[in-house]
Amino acid sequence: MSDLEARSPWHSSSTGSATVLSEPNRLAAVRRLLRLRSPEGLERLTSLAALLLGAPRAQVSLIAELQVVAASTGITPEPVDPTPAEDSLCRVTLERGAPLAIEDAVTDERVNGLSPVRNGTVVSYLGVPLVDRDGLVLGALCVHDVQPRLWSSRDVGVLGELAASVVAELELLAVTEELASGAARLDLTLTAAGAGAFDVDLDTGRLTGDDRLLDLFGYAADEFDEQVDSVATRVHPDDLERVTAVLAGVVAEGGDLAVECRVVRPDGTQRRVVARGRILERTSTERGRLLGVAQDSTELLDSRDRLARVLSTMSDAFFSLDRSWRITWVNGEAERIFGRPADQLVGALLWSLDPGLEESDAGERYRLAMASGEATTFEGHGPTTGTTYEVRAWPQEDGLGVYLLDMTERRRAEQERQTAYDEREQAVVERERAYAAAEAATTRLALLADATTRLSASLEPEQVLQTLADIVVPALGAWMVVVMRTESGGLLREDALGEGPLSVVLARHGRAERTAELTEILAGMVLDPTDERGPGAVLRTGRPDWISSSEAQLLADLIPDPDRQQRLETLGLGPSLTVPMSSRGRRLATLTVVAPQVDAVDHALLADLAGRAAVALENALLYGDERRTGLTLQRSLLPREMPRMPDLEVAVRYLPGATGAAVGGDWYQGILVDGCLVIAIGDVMGHGMTSAARMGQLRAIVATLALEGHGPGALLDRLSAHADELLDLELATLLVARYDPAARTLVLASAGHPPLLHAPIDRAPYFVDCDPGPPIGTFPGTYAETLVQLGGADTVVLYTDGLVERRTEDLDRGLERLRQALAELKLPPEAVADHVLRTLGRTRGGDDDVALLVFAHAAATAAAELGSRP
Repeated sequence: MSDLEARSPWHSSSTGSATVLSEPNRLAAVRRLLRLRSPEGLERLTSLAALLLGAPRAQVSLIAELQVVAASTGITPEPVDPTPAEDSLCRVTLERGAPLAIEDAVTDERVNGLSPVRNGTVVSYLGVPLVDRDGLVLGALCVHDVQPRLWSSRDVGVLGELAASVVAELELLAVTEELASGAARLDLTLTAAGAGAFDVDLDTGRLTGDDRLLDLFGYAADEFDEQVDSVATRVHPDDLERVTAVLAGVVAEGGDLAVECRVVRPDGTQRRVVARGRILERTSTERGRLLGVAQDSTELLDSRDRLARVLSTMSDAFFSLDRSWRITWVNGEAERIFGRPADQLVGALLWSLDPGLEESDAGERYRLAMASGEATTFEGHGPTTGTTYEVRAWPQEDGLGVYLLDMTERRRAEQERQTAYDEREQAVVERERAYAAAEAATTRLALLADATTRLSASLEPEQVLQTLADIVVPALGAWMVVVMRTESGGLLREDALGEGPLSVVLARHGRAERTAELTEILAGMVLDPTDERGPGAVLRTGRPDWISSSEAQLLADLIPDPDRQQRLETLGLGPSLTVPMSSRGRRLATLTVVAPQVDAVDHALLADLAGRAAVALENALLYGDERRTGLTLQRSLLPREMPRMPDLEVAVRYLPGATGAAVGGDWYQGILVDGCLVIAIGDVMGHGMTSAARMGQLRAIVATLALEGHGPGALLDRLSAHADELLDLELATLLVARYDPAARTLVLASAGHPPLLHAPIDRAPYFVDCDPGPPIGTFPGTYAETLVQLGGADTVVLYTDGLVERRTEDLDRGLERLRQALAELKLPPEAVADHVLRTLGRTRGGDDDVALLVFAHAAATAAAELGSRP
């Protein structure tokens, strides 16, 4: 160590360690910066470093697994490829955590074995570590020369000041890019929802809105005068008085705006708009601002109206049932069959309308459809007409939908269809005879069609490649290899595709017992992307490469390890064909098949097969990113933590479904109101961004009503009565409970949600018998409250139906498994939540999303410490 280095303010008695390179927090910080585009600010700082220190070369190096030159001056006009961190002088600077000043690198034992020194690129070197505000060393700012040079303390000080500027520039770029990404996601969400944002100054009447809002009301940006009255002129005259009254009430009393109206645009077209907003920044002297969104709901509302009209006028009978077997809707034909008007049928128990139905085979089929979640079709008789009907019952979110079709016309139609079917069957036989002679020529085409179906059936990248291997070997070749560029050497996600060396991601031998040996030989191997033959050349040029029998050894020669070359030869070298796997103009990978069929038809078949596999592979990679994006949005809409209360422990879990990429609608939340804990858990029908937006709406409104002091029953009453004005959803189940810790009482009400589970410390767990009202979004209802007295050590479990429902199982069995999971269990809520998910097989999600909430008084935790049955 030189005297100059000893006097440096960075100097430490520790020389550093290679373990600094692999420190997780440091690697994460560097990878965050590596995603940035090439910043011009860094180029100016490296130029300034070279100028101030009189050095011909300067660079900013970021070091993760590789050294990446983020900016440079005087090195080369082209981007510098990443190099191994172990062969870098900047790595020595990073490990020291202090400046590294080297007068003559050839004589310095610390660095004279590194490639830049041995090849004469670096003789004198001065490097300063780049340290972020968390104390993590990201890399180094350095200057160097090809001549020996003695560096002064002034040089170290100047470079240190520039290093601080480099770190500040990097952090500014990172924050700027993250903010831009967040704004883009918000704009995308509003665009997907067809919503425009507005901001009204209530004191001046000035309204500002985005382009989507102006387009919704038929204004061009240059013709809108930013006045509320101008927007009012586009409201349908029949709706204007109502909208004005609602808006005036909100302005006078404060609170939230929720209104629906028709908008008449200049071209005469009408749109149905739902507007929601909230007053902010109100003071004693100023009325504040009304901030909100207006959404085009024309298609949604029109489709509901059309569906209701269609069902009301259709000639077949239709009615719907909730899960308590009560009728929720009937059309005119169903009224005729039951012999009663709709107002007498809605709310009536199905079994009471048709005596004997509950104990009949038809009743059993109804119950099977409700329990299994699978549609069923069977014959039944009308309760008053005696006519035989075909009954079609299919599960819905809240119960069953039922069609009754008169069998008279159906049987005549079946006879006609049978005759037509026989004729078609005869035609098929004749066509099969005609095509028999051409069957051999179309075998390969059939294989390709089958391959397309099989490849597109999977949304997992690894499974797509495994399916490709099943198709190719041994039918089309002796063995095969898939090679692609991946930074991680794996197929985890779409953005893992990099620009680095080529990695073998799949190997398959036609003889199953030799596949493991082939995989072992190629494991971890990196091919040169600049190779003139084989995968490197094909991935670079996009042109297939045929290696003939006389050139077969060339395939092994592409492997840099001689030992692996020899082992590969024992597996049977031969002619090979390497074709690109390209999708949408991008070359993702290459497929190499050894000893393929030699005719041109089979070569074209392999090329076509590789292209179809690439499309399936890219779809699978994009699917994985979409699913991760959806889950990130879903989790961001759930509360980060539940409210804390003395002597009360609450545990929550959310697990996405194991299938599907869309966002789910399961949610929970907790609110402290007047010393009590209000808990809500629910499930919004559907999936996707719209479902997430509806879930967010519902959470906000439930929280608002709870904070206004409404009890569970009153809260659901108001929510159900005003669902059309407050919410943009089709259907949602919801359970609201209010826990009073002083009285140890729990008051709850349910809107079609699965029952709450109460596990007393001194007796068997049971489901609380709560009379549920209709789900939110169906029709207004009343919601009874149920009071539960809790013991000091009792446990309470709330959940969504994804926890207990399975497609192939009766719902009652799932509920019983949940109840048994709490039997004689004495654990704190966190452990109870884990135990329940493990016992019901939901640790990795199921067919549907799962939300779970467990709470208990501190006495339950104390009881758990005395012993439990796992």
